[in-house]
Amino acid sequence: MSKRTKEAQKHLQQKREQYHRQEEKIEEMKCTMQHTEEEIKQLEYVLEVMKSAEKGRKRRVITHDKIKEYFASFSRFFDFLQHRLNLFVHYELVCEIIFARYRFRSRSRTPGREYLSFATVLTYFKNERSMVS
Repeated sequence: MSKRTKEAQKHLQQKREQYHRQEEKIEEMKCTMQHTEEEIKQLEYVLEVMKSAEKGRKRRVITHDKIKEYFASFSRFFDFLQHRLNLFVHYELVCEIIFARYRFRSRSRTPGREYLSFATVLTYFKNERSMVS
């Protein structure tokens, strides 16, 4: 074979490999986009439920001794949410929402509204769900 033919074959092989890598990247991107879309839907639904829940009742202060009760009821709500959406809801994402809301409400540092870190919120939730080993 001539030198040009070998170079053309080598170039063709490189282009085929490049094409396969691009196909793999596209599949990964589609998967990532689908997960992101699902998370957006979950967040929109959670925020909608939170807004409607706030409109229907007075603000409620959860005292430190009733936190375990709150997380038990939240765990039941979490199960309902997963069942209703027919999707796996990322518990860390939902705990992040609770933490943000709790942090906003406890910003005044008034008694009975002690600050909880995200790790504490996550741990309470995991304990309630028996996810801690």
